[in-house]
Formats: sequence, C-alpha cells, structure tokens
Amino acid sequence: MRTALSWLLGWVCFCAGLGAVALHAQEHRQAPDTAAILQLLEKGDSLSNVQPDEAYDAYTRALQLSRSIPYHKGTVMALTRTGNWYFGNDMSLAIQYGRQALQLYEEKEMADVEIKAPLDMLLAEAYDERGIVDSSAYFFYILTNEMEGEQRMSPAFTTNVYIKLAVFWIHMNYDTASTHRMVKLYVDNARRVAEGLPESSAARRNVYFLQALGFQATHQFDSSRYYFELFLEKSPRLGLPRKMSALLNIASTWLYTNRPDKALDYIEQMEALAHKPGHEAATAYFINETSYLRAYAWFMQERYSTTIPLLQQFLARSEGKGKQLRFEMMDAHRMLAGCYERMGLYKEALEESKIQRRQQDSLSRKDKLDMVNRLEMRYRLTQKDKTLALQKLTIAEERDKARKRNFWMGIIALVVAVLTITGMLWQRNSLQKQKLQAEKLNGIQKEIEITRLQATVTGEERERKRLARELHDGVGGILAAARMSLSLFAQKQPLATAAGWEEGLHLIEEAAIELRKTAHNMLPDVLEAKGLEAAVRSFVSKISCSYSAALVVQSYGAEKRYAISWELAIYRIVQELVQQMLKHTQAAQVIIQIDFEPAGVTVTIEDDGVVVPEYIQPAASVSDFAAVEERVRAAGGSMDIKSSPGAGTSIYLEFTAPA
Repeated sequence: MRTALSWLLGWVCFCAGLGAVALHAQEHRQAPDTAAILQLLEKGDSLSNVQPDEAYDAYTRALQLSRSIPYHKGTVMALTRTGNWYFGNDMSLAIQYGRQALQLYEEKEMADVEIKAPLDMLLAEAYDERGIVDSSAYFFYILTNEMEGEQRMSPAFTTNVYIKLAVFWIHMNYDTASTHRMVKLYVDNARRVAEGLPESSAARRNVYFLQALGFQATHQFDSSRYYFELFLEKSPRLGLPRKMSALLNIASTWLYTNRPDKALDYIEQMEALAHKPGHEAATAYFINETSYLRAYAWFMQERYSTTIPLLQQFLARSEGKGKQLRFEMMDAHRMLAGCYERMGLYKEALEESKIQRRQQDSLSRKDKLDMVNRLEMRYRLTQKDKTLALQKLTIAEERDKARKRNFWMGIIALVVAVLTITGMLWQRNSLQKQKLQAEKLNGIQKEIEITRLQATVTGEERERKRLARELHDGVGGILAAARMSLSLFAQKQPLATAAGWEEGLHLIEEAAIELRKTAHNMLPDVLEAKGLEAAVRSFVSKISCSYSAALVVQSYGAEKRYAISWELAIYRIVQELVQQMLKHTQAAQVIIQIDFEPAGVTVTIEDDGVVVPEYIQPAASVSDFAAVEERVRAAGGSMDIKSSPGAGTSIYLEFTAPA
C-alpha cells in the first residue's frame, strides 16, 4: 500500500502556487519591475513540465531581479518555485530554498496565504520525503489551518492541497477505516471547492485524482483505475509529471490484482514519456519508479534473469533517497532472493533474504517509533497551537495599543497642523497687507512725484511760450524796425556807402533770423498744427545745417493725436537727446525712429559715434541729462540706454498714452 502511495508525491511538485502568481500578477500589473518578475514566474510554471532547464533559468532571473529591486514577495515566490524544481531530484536543495523563503517571509512579516501556502506545501512534502515526520506534520498542520482561514486560494491550488493532505494522512495512519474517513472528507471538501466549475478546469480534474487516490487507499482498485483514467481523459494537455504519476498508479493497481500484462502496457507508456530529451531532471523520480514496476511485472511473469539487473539498477539509484523508498527497497531484495532461488543461486538468495529481514525488522521497529512520534507530534502541535494563540493575542494587544497611540498622535498632529496653517495664513495675510500698503504708498509717492514733475514741465513750457512770444513780438519786432529804419536812412544819406554799413545791416538781419529760430524752437507751431512726427522732422531740418552729422527721421504706424502737452513733452525729450548726441558723441549719422502704437509711442535714437557720452557714464552727474530723465518720468515713460566705445549709442524711449 505504501509503495503505491509514495509515487503520488512526485507529480504535484511544480503545481504549487500557480493560482498565487495569477492573482499577484493582477495586483502588481501597474509596476513595470514587479510585472516583469511575475511574468518570469508564469513563464517558468508553463515550462516546468516541458522544458525544465528553461523553467529553471526563468526562476533564477526572477529571483535575481526580485532581490535587486528589492521585491520581497517576488523573492519568496521565486525561492519556492526553485525549491519545487529541485523536489524529487535533490531534496536537500529543495528544503534549503524552502527555508530561505520561510525566513524572508517571517522577517518581513508578510500576511499573504497565496504566497505562504505553496511554501508550506513544499516544506511539508520535502520533510515527508526525507522521513522527518514531525517537521512534515507541522507544515501540513499549518497548511490545513490556512485552508480553513478567511483568505481564499484558487480552486486548482486548493484541491491540490487536499491531495497532499490525503497522501500525508495515509502515510501517518494504519487504520483503514480512519484513512477512508479522512480521505472521504478531503474528497467532499474538494468537490465543494470545485462545484460550479467547468469539467475542463484544473480543480475538477484534481477532484478525480483525489477520488482515485481514496479508492486505491482502501483497495478498491477497479474504482481507482476508473477515476485515474477519467483524470487522464479530462486532461488532454496534462503536464508530463502529472501524466506519469497517473500512469504509474494505474500500473500499480494492475500489479496488485496480479495482471502484469496490463501493468506493462502502462509501464511502456511511462518509459516513452520519461526518456524524452531534456526532461531527465524532471522525470528522474519516475524513471526509477518505472524500473521498479517493470521488475515487479517481470518477476510475476517468472522472467528472473532479466529481472535481476533491473532490480539491482533500482536499488543503486534508490540508495539514500529517504523513507518513502525503503518499503520498495525491502520488496526489491525480496524479489532478488526469489529470482536467485529459482535460478539455483542459493548463496545469493540467502544474502538477499538476510538483507530483506534486517530491513523488515528495522521498519517494524520504526513503525513502533512512529506511533510514539505521532503522539509526541500531536502534543507538540497542541503546544504550538497555544504558543501561536498567545502570540496572536499579544500581537492583537500591541496592534490595539498602536492604534490608540496612532489615534492620539494623529489628533495631536492634526491640531499642530491646524495651528501651524492658521499661523502661516495669518502671517501671509499680514505680509500681504503690508505689501499692499507699501505698494499703495509707493504709488501715491510716484503720483505726487509725477504731478510735481508735470507741474514743473508745464511751468517750463509756459515760460518758454512767454519768452518765445516776447522775443518774437518784442525784440524781433524792434530788430526788424531798426533794420527798416536804417535801410531808409541809407537811401537818403551818403553815409550808406561808408565802410561797414552793409555789414552792420547784415548782422542785424542775421540776429533777427536767429531770434526767430530761437522763438520757434521754444514754441514749435508745427507741433500744434501737424503733430509729433512733423515737428521732429521740422526740428531736424533746421538744425542739420549747423552740424556735419547726417540726421535721418523714420516713422512707423498710423499717427494718432494726443493732448498737445503730452506730445510737446515727448518732442522736448527728443530735441534734448538729439542735441546732446550731436554735441558729445562725434557721430557721423543719427537715426530717429518714431513708432506709433495703439498703447502709445516708442522712440529710438541711435548714432554711430565713437565716444560714449559723458552724461550716460556711471561717474557723470550732468544736470541736463537729469532733467531729461525727469521729463521722461513726468510723461509716463521709461528710458533704456546702451553705449560702448566705437559701437555707438542707442536710446530707447517708451511712452504709454494718457487715459
């Protein structure tokens, strides 16, 4: 009975945790690194039965990437998958990877049954295979509690766990009635989990396998074969280890009913699958078991000469493989003794019989020890239950204290935050008021200054107009009358021919002309009549004859008339700046650009002078230029000057039209 049941452990090693990967793939799909890890794990699961080496590479890459991020859940899952890969091939490595995964899971205080259950299953089976019963029972016990917990696992994984629990119960109990009762309980639970799922689902298939296992445990071999065959029929794409496990169990039922010919049909199917290239590591367990079954069938067919080397090969491979193979090893020695006896090799037969009796005595003693160990194990599990309950209670109390502490800390933090925000808002409001008051005060001061400047400029313009009229009407009239008088006098008296008379009349005429020019500059009539552009052009044409520099006036945009006082202020500024340039910069050309815009007027005055005017040098303090700056501010404008030796001077004026 134990011989057949021991073969069930191999086929489910690579199935653990398939449902966990799918759920965690959905949970972490938004993160690129974790998604790549889960994809590698899924790839390894899909290749584990068909391309084991590539599956191992996928698990290894997933483990390396998980550790580099770090992604602790991915590391635990990758370690569990790698341990499952070594199951049946190197049990020491399988346990080593499982222990690493368990240590990390506990260190990081994870609480995810989808990750923990496959890990517990790996360690439970690995310890069971190595004959470490108490450790195996502990992890199966934990796995049972996880199955009954609040978190739900995938149906396929859940039914797979029930299969493992059934196998473990069969190994641990010698009473057929209790075994049948427990396996029936697992079958009923598995049916409940798979209820409503389609026939093709993995959970439904696992239920068939579990039913077959139960009938085999109670020696109902016909029913067992029926459900194993149904399992294969409903699983057309079954993985290689699963399919070989089902074939192995069917063959064993035929051997138990003394039908070696039927058993050999299934053994040949297993051998064809087991010797596929590239699958040696994944099928090593089944290859050895197939040798044992074939030797068993040949022994029943009295093919003793061919049975002996096959049994010797099986024993050589099985040495040190663990508890589950010792019953088969004892049976192999029994068959070897029978073969030697029937072939007349009595000495060899005696040696094999001695080995078989020693193993039988050892197993008998071990059975008694197992019974004691089971009682001790149940006591230890009870104690562990109490310890776990106390730990859970302590953790719950600490969490409750932490929640209360966090609550009051949150209240205090909230109060502090409210007070801080209130203070910041009050301070911000106060600063804002101070800023507004300062801006308002600055605005008032600027308005006062502009009003003062405008009053000054207006007063100056009035004085200019008064002087211009007095010069033009007063002094100009007197000079004109004097010249006329002297001209009439010269016509009557011979004195007119005296030397210097004509020169004196010419000087009086030039004085009158200069007086009229001065009066015109002080009061440009063309500004009132034709506007700013015409006034500037008139000014340029009158002074161009007095300087060697070429004066150019350029105008852009449609001119719009504004208040005469504002236009006169701009005209005076341009007039003063042009005269300063001609006086100081030694320019060969001066360009005056006037741009009429919707918002006002901009004026650019450029020259090609080689000298930087002293009135814009940093150390200069010239009253004429200071007056120009005041006029610009009074007109609501701004001024920007750029000048360097040899590159000329550029003055940019921008005036915003008054409302």
